[in-house]
Amino acid sequence: MNIAKALKLKNRLAQKISEAQIDIQHENSVREDSPKRTNVESVMEEYAKLTDQLIKLKVAIFVATTPVREHILRLGELKSKVIFLKGINTTEGYVSDYEGKTLYVATYSKEDIRKIIVECEDSIDKLQEELDNFNYKNEIEV
Repeated sequence: MNIAKALKLKNRLAQKISEAQIDIQHENSVREDSPKRTNVESVMEEYAKLTDQLIKLKVAIFVATTPVREHILRLGELKSKVIFLKGINTTEGYVSDYEGKTLYVATYSKEDIRKIIVECEDSIDKLQEELDNFNYKNEIEV
């Protein structure tokens, strides 16, 4: 299977693990007089199997993506940078507050920040395209 399909499978396994965890947490301890709706022991066994499958799949993906690891890490950091930039206060001018009016001065204007975000998003798009191509062209053993 190619890496792109493996990544989709990884997400499905993670979702199934999350659902199993919720079932176990909610159904492990119930009133004695209420009917058991879930075989918690069975769900726990399935949870263990799914976790083992997920670990093996993640290792296979990790090994297969070694040639593009820097791209993967750079992509993550750029996405974090965009989130950070969007949180920067760019207030400028007089603002009314409990003390009356306060003058705010921003080192980076809203437009400055917007330009940096656009540059980051362009880089994100290019890296993502390269990774998508790599993921579709390369196979892994699962």
